[in-house]
Amino acid sequence: MSTAFTLEVATPDTLADIHALHPDPIEAARRLTVTQERVRAGQLDPARFLLLRAGGAVQGVCFVGPNARAPLFPTYRADTPAGALTAFLRELRRRVSETPDRQLLLDDTLVTPRPEEAVQAGWVPDSQHVIYGTDLRGRPHAPDPDVTAVSPDEPGVPEALRDLGCPDWEATEGWTLHALRREGEVLALGATGPGGRPGEAGLDLIGVRPAQRGHGYGARLHAHLLGVAAQTFASHTGGTDAGNHAMRRTFERSGSALLSTQQYYRQH
Repeated sequence: MSTAFTLEVATPDTLADIHALHPDPIEAARRLTVTQERVRAGQLDPARFLLLRAGGAVQGVCFVGPNARAPLFPTYRADTPAGALTAFLRELRRRVSETPDRQLLLDDTLVTPRPEEAVQAGWVPDSQHVIYGTDLRGRPHAPDPDVTAVSPDEPGVPEALRDLGCPDWEATEGWTLHALRREGEVLALGATGPGGRPGEAGLDLIGVRPAQRGHGYGARLHAHLLGVAAQTFASHTGGTDAGNHAMRRTFERSGSALLSTQQYYRQH
């Protein structure tokens, strides 16, 4: 493959290139239609997409949106030449340099991680997360006798929230807080409610109080929350730090499947 490459922004005439790397042609065509409609309506600026071309084909694409808190999610071909990929990632870093907290995220379901090129482009490795998915359909619900739904101001709950570093925790619409208690003492807290997609549950395992860790309370509460969620939702997607082996075991014991590994990079 030729090592010659170009970096350019998308235009109204090159919108198809934005979706050229999608593995499903039907889904790529659907997304292209949506993109074209948004561009025509003035809702999307095609120049926010950076395109990498090499060997006469699209090799990389990344949307650089206006939300400074959103990480950059590039996609690129696994066989992209090293020099071209490094230049692509370096240009992305330059484009967000005025928002120094903005990060780069390499998700192994979207790309083959190329940490050498990311580092050569000036990105600094940061945290690594793992994402798990759980099929809740047909999941039996055996309520844990020590877990009950609570409100944030019930006796013992505010103290537990402070211990867990969440003194200002509030339930959003549709969410319910649950406490695992023994002999009246709150040992662990978690919550469940609607997730970000239709039919998907959200879980927030707030945590087990420090003095009570290592006794399996987190796994019990997590299993209870999944059972509660299964009464309403079909699936759950959640994540944790790749080094949080206790939480990873909790996911695995709950029948969750590893979906992806995400490597974050910071600018400095």
